[in-house]
Formats: sequence, structure tokens, C-alpha cells
Amino acid sequence: MSCLRTANALFRYDASTRHYCFRLEHMETLLKKAREEVPEVSITGLPTFIPKVLRSNVQIHTEDVEMSSIDPKLRKALRPFQREGVLRGIAQRGRILIADDMGLGKTVQALAIATYYREEWPLLVVCPSSMRFAWRDAFLQWLPSITEHDIQVVVKAAEPLGANQVIISSYDIVSRRSEDLMRAKFKVLIFDESHFLKGYKSQRTKVALELSGNARRIILLSGTPALSRPIELYPQIQCLAVRNWPVVHDFALRYCNARETRFGWDFSGSSYLDELHILLREVIMVRRLKSEVLEQLPDKQRIVVLLDPTLVRKQDRQAAYLSQMVNNIGLSTAERRGVLIQYFAKSAELKMSAVCKYVEEMLEGDCKFLVFAHHSVMLNAVSELLEKKRIDFIRIDGKVSSDVRQQLVEQFQSKTSCRVAVLSITAANAGITLHSANLVIFAELFWNPGILTQAEDRVHRIGQKQNCVVQYLIARETSDDYIWPLIEQKLVVLNKVGLSKDTFSDAMNRVSEQVVDNDLEENGAAEGDSADNSRPPSKRQRSIKDFMNTTEDSFWIELSQDTSTLLPEDL
Repeated sequence: MSCLRTANALFRYDASTRHYCFRLEHMETLLKKAREEVPEVSITGLPTFIPKVLRSNVQIHTEDVEMSSIDPKLRKALRPFQREGVLRGIAQRGRILIADDMGLGKTVQALAIATYYREEWPLLVVCPSSMRFAWRDAFLQWLPSITEHDIQVVVKAAEPLGANQVIISSYDIVSRRSEDLMRAKFKVLIFDESHFLKGYKSQRTKVALELSGNARRIILLSGTPALSRPIELYPQIQCLAVRNWPVVHDFALRYCNARETRFGWDFSGSSYLDELHILLREVIMVRRLKSEVLEQLPDKQRIVVLLDPTLVRKQDRQAAYLSQMVNNIGLSTAERRGVLIQYFAKSAELKMSAVCKYVEEMLEGDCKFLVFAHHSVMLNAVSELLEKKRIDFIRIDGKVSSDVRQQLVEQFQSKTSCRVAVLSITAANAGITLHSANLVIFAELFWNPGILTQAEDRVHRIGQKQNCVVQYLIARETSDDYIWPLIEQKLVVLNKVGLSKDTFSDAMNRVSEQVVDNDLEENGAAEGDSADNSRPPSKRQRSIKDFMNTTEDSFWIELSQDTSTLLPEDL
């Protein structure tokens, strides 16, 4: 176009994208020249709100950001791309949507940004109910300056809010406690899995907007930011209070392909998505895909998720008896093995509700994933949840024939709508490829770590183009307290003789330390007693330490080697 040649000082050609690029302030000049050159062609510029939004988005230069106020342990642990995310959040003055892929460390980035503004705390973290205690553990793990007494995890809706530095609550409780939370005047907010705010007429979204109106720093985290259905993004953008952002109707007309029907306006569509993505990226959002940062990631990440203790069944007489008997040193090796097998089976029932709640919240995203379990009661519970939610899924257990099994694998691999594979640890840990997913969830543990790593590798295989995330769902006061350290001890032995290079040690340390910490609290520390080394350890503390440093190595190693044959799937 000749008008472009005459205005070549105002733009440049990008050969890699085959686009002409120009600065925002030159847009009107170029439009004027183009309209003069070809008056017979209708040339439309950008909506007026876009230049206004971009011009009002004044950021701090990242080179001027001083990160020394962030705890050294956390600051040094940040990978380069995570550090970039933190700098971008600070450049945006603490108002940002971190939309990185799952497994890229959104939590640590949020903690770093929030810690930068620590003088403005108290801090409110709002998350799915199953993640409340995981957030508490993240604070304790990465911020040594934070103690357990600085954190309140709100478990019940009627629970009084304390004067703690950090308050962690679920979306459901927040939606019922709006008045109390508004009185607290939180200046720093973290909304984890912020796509929970996609319904702009829902009570939780209304409360989130009220809280955001009083806050100075707002950090939204979502691995699935609903870019394909923009109307679900609008409430999250509202939380960040972007200046000059269009009202919902104008936003829907531009980006939701809004159309008027006889029932009212339909905002469920999408349009100009490339433009919206650029606008979000420039103003509020940082989003990295795993494919973009693979060189900074391990091929496979293991993560321990401590299940919500309020959903783990308590006051079960049989479970309490079995827990005591596992620690009974008067029993023979065979007797203790038998007790632990019974406790393992009972724990599936204890964990069932908490596991289902976690899986239900994972369904809020749009990723495919595998759920491994051992006992039929757990496999059935997860399957029934998916049926109730009308989720397309497959199930492979010991009752599935080989020909049907292959059909199910092909269905999961080829159908985008097939979201979940429910799998038996013993029946589906080998011989199948399910790398259309890259997330594996273990609802239960198993005695033999080799079986677990084999099961993990159903997604971690040749042809997998993403890094893989493996989540182990652990429940306190169940057989998990004993089996998890047992697994790690077995791997230590295999490593010494060169039969394995796997290790669960990092994840295991977090679990075992948390169990001991919580036991101290339950036995007096929370009531003002000091948790010092002079106090005799409780039975539960001794059990964890005994598993870590037991003199009965042969018992635990024998158990992890041999008991798979003693554990039928329908035990």
C-alpha cells in the first residue's frame, strides 16, 4: 500500500510474524493517511477504550525493583521465569493475574509478590477448600519468618477471625463472611484458582469484588484463565480495577461476540481473541506455557497435597484401634504387617470425601488427568462423582478385559472431551500410554515405590511434549503417616544398590515435618506450651521418627517388597 511507503518512518515490518508494527501514538496518523489513499475502502480503527487502557497502564521499571525485602530462602529458589513473573507483579504495583500453566509455580510467585508488600499485611488468601492447608504449608516452607501462630486457617464459617498476619479461607466461607472480612480491611489479597470467580452474578464474585475494592495489592492465580470464553474473565479483571476498562456490555460486544436473542443478551461467545490476549498481556496478565520454559523445568515434578483434615473422617473406632496397634512394639512382625494392611484398607474410607472434594475442584480447570487408587471403595467414589458431574471418563481396573482396556485407552487419548482416567494402581500401572494428559493424581499410596513410579510413567513417556506433574494426596491420621516414609526408605535401599534413581525425599520431608509440627500443637504447643526438645515425643511423633530411623529395617523393607500379593484390589 503506497500510504505505508510514504509513512515508512512510522512503522516497521516484522518478518517473523509478517506484521507491520507501529507505536500507539502513530495510529491516528496512519489511519488518516490510509483513508486518504483509499477512500473507497472502509478502514476501522481500534475501539477507543484500548488506547485509553494502554496509556493509563503506567508500570514501574523492573530494573528499579529491589527484591531484598523478600525472604532469602524464597528469593533464591525462584527459577528465572518465576523471577520475571514476580518482577512483573511488582511492576504492576501488586495487581496481576498470573496465568501460568499448572506446575510452573504460581504459588511461590504469589508468595514473593505478597511478601514484597509485607508492611501492608494482614494478608487474605482465598482458595478452594481442599487447598487451604497446602497454602499454610507453603508459607511455612518458603517463609522462615512466618510461624504457624502467624497463620489462621478458617475451617468453619462461624469461626472468629483472629489478628493473625495471614488468614486463609475457602471461597465458600468467604461468600458467607463478607461483613467480617470487610471490617478486617485487608490490603493484600491472593485469589488462588481465580477462575472460581467466573460467574459475575455469583455471591462469591460479589464478595471478592467488595474485598478488592478495599485492597491495594491483588494477586490472581489461574492455570485456566478462560481465554476461550472471555465473559468468564471479566469479573477477574474487575477485581484488578484496570483503569478505563470497558463496562461489561461493551466488553461483551467486542470480545464475546455478543448477540441479542428473544431471551436477552447472549455473552457466551468469543471474538477478537488475539487482540484481547495482547491487551491482557500488556496490562494485567503474565502467562507462560510449559513448552516455553521446558529447559528450566524437571521432566517430572512430584507434589504432596495435604488433604483438608475437616473432610477426613474422624472418630472412627476401628481406625483409632488400628492406629494404636501399628505402634504396638509387643506385636510380632507378621502381626504388625497384618494390622497395617487393615489400616491401609480402612484409610481409603477415611480419605474418600476429601479426595472427591479435591477431584471435584480439579474439574473446574480444563486439563485432562489420571486418578490412581487401590481399593474399590475409592475407585467407586471417584467414578460416582464423575458420573454425577456428567464428566466423560474411563475406568480401568482388574475387571476390565484386555480388548476393552485398549479401547478405553484409545478413547482417552483421542477424545478431547474425555477428561479423566480412573485407574487401579495394580491393574493399570504398566502396558498403557496415556500421554494426552500430563497430570497424575494418586488418591492412595501403595507399598512398592516401583509400582508408583511405573504408574506415574503412564504420562511420562516418549511422545509427551509437556513436563509432567504428579500429585500425591496425603491425609494425616491415616495409614499415609506410615506408608509414605516407608516408600522413601525403600527407595533409599534401592538407590544404594543401584536399582533406582527415584527419590520422594523432598515431598516426604514436607509431610513428615508437618505431621510432627501438628502433633506438637495437638499435645500442648497450641495452648501456650513451648514445642522444645525437652518434651517427650508423642506416640505419633515417635512413629514417624521410628519409620525414618527404624532399627527394624528388615520388617519395613520386607513389607514394601512382599505385601502387594496380600492386598487384593477389593480388600
